[in-house]
Amino acid sequence: MKRLTAVLLLLSILAGTFAGCSDNSANSDETPADVITPSAEEVTEEEETELTDGLPDTDMKGFELNILHHSQEWLAWANNVLEAEEQTGEILNDAIYNRTDVIQERFNAKIVTETRSQVGSDVISQLAMSGDTSYDLCMMYDLWITGAIQYLADMQSLPYISLDEAWWNPYASSIFVIGGQQYAASGNFSLSVLSRAGGYAFNADIVNQLNLTSPYEYVKNNEWTIDNMYAMADAANLDINGDGQTTNDDQFGIESSTKEHFLRMLFGSEVALITQDENGFPVFNLPSDEVAVTRMQHILDLSANGGWYNTTSTNVDSSDAMVAGTFKNGRCLFVTSNPHSLSSIRDYEFNVGFVPVPKYDENQERYYAPSFGAELSILPKSYDMANAENIGMLLEAMAFYTQQNIVPQYTETLVKSKYARDAESAEMLSICFDSIYFDFGINAWQEQVAAKVLKGSFVGLAGNFGSVLKSMQKSVDAEIKKLAKQIEKAG
Repeated sequence: MKRLTAVLLLLSILAGTFAGCSDNSANSDETPADVITPSAEEVTEEEETELTDGLPDTDMKGFELNILHHSQEWLAWANNVLEAEEQTGEILNDAIYNRTDVIQERFNAKIVTETRSQVGSDVISQLAMSGDTSYDLCMMYDLWITGAIQYLADMQSLPYISLDEAWWNPYASSIFVIGGQQYAASGNFSLSVLSRAGGYAFNADIVNQLNLTSPYEYVKNNEWTIDNMYAMADAANLDINGDGQTTNDDQFGIESSTKEHFLRMLFGSEVALITQDENGFPVFNLPSDEVAVTRMQHILDLSANGGWYNTTSTNVDSSDAMVAGTFKNGRCLFVTSNPHSLSSIRDYEFNVGFVPVPKYDENQERYYAPSFGAELSILPKSYDMANAENIGMLLEAMAFYTQQNIVPQYTETLVKSKYARDAESAEMLSICFDSIYFDFGINAWQEQVAAKVLKGSFVGLAGNFGSVLKSMQKSVDAEIKKLAKQIEKAG
């Protein structure tokens, strides 16, 4: 089967639509009597399970692909399981088990994964400086990557991997293309990044009780915008006990930490904290970006009407005590969420939906699903280049197989039937998976950029965009120069 056919099939699965497959060789209206034509179901099943990544059939003679990454216990907020020891009947586990089994048999190779609680720059630097070739690929927590950048090899040096294809999330991974080298990438053989695709869960019962337009209708009509979302949140913000005070017993519009909510609002509105120059090096031009600052101010203004609780806590990573737990208790309309965190709300005693981050306005062409706090693929400079062909071939096979077979299972089966509670949620999750977005200001430089913007302007709805961004210019420019020196020194 041709590669294009496989990609089109995958897209149809992720969109939740199913179409019959046409036979490219059928150029006449008659079928010879001695030809047995398979049913549509047989054709579909065969095409869904057949590997069609275009890779050559290669006998790797028992080659072992060794991958080092974080344990699920430490990186508990993302799904980063790479291998299953045995089939258990659990759908995602068995899909991962089958991937390993199929690829190992196909290439006469072995895929070996090792986990550590943390794979930091100290681990990568030690491998590189000692020339330790134990690991062919490592996975790093995104925030730590630039700290080890001088010890990383260019992932483009691996043959066969298609970094511009969907199963490598090129739009997101492009922020790690610096000076023409790909220092990190998001291959979908790990669900880590997809599991962190940012969106919002919502209480569908509150939507019905208040006779509000469903977020699904807004998405369907290209009207899912920050204005409409905030209008819903404001309508849901109610003084339930009638004491005229805002207390934890009231109903709120949005439950979230400052970081999770406002970064969704910014990135969803096409506001970039860090951009890139023609060579891929980070640029901090946000202080002079009038369109971006205007949108930031508009988001702030919308937040002052009641839907967002005006917290004064400087801890941008935690929800304010006033709203913490209100969604679980059925007294909040929206809560920041992602596919992985949906598992924790599956048993709530009300109907839960899921939608992508809203667009800034109806003129915006696409949605953005910010994903941060996951692990990404990196190549330590110590990797054995003599094995580059085998490494590249196996990673591409794993990423493509996952995109074709495991991501649909994750979307359609796990999320749709176990986590989310309606068919529309699965469609919304597909939008998120197709809209993965990284920003250097959070995926690499959270403390240097994102945290400072949030603390100076969004905590307490302070504003101060002009002065805060201007005050950041010198320190961020210094980080950019430091990064350039690291890369130059590494050669």
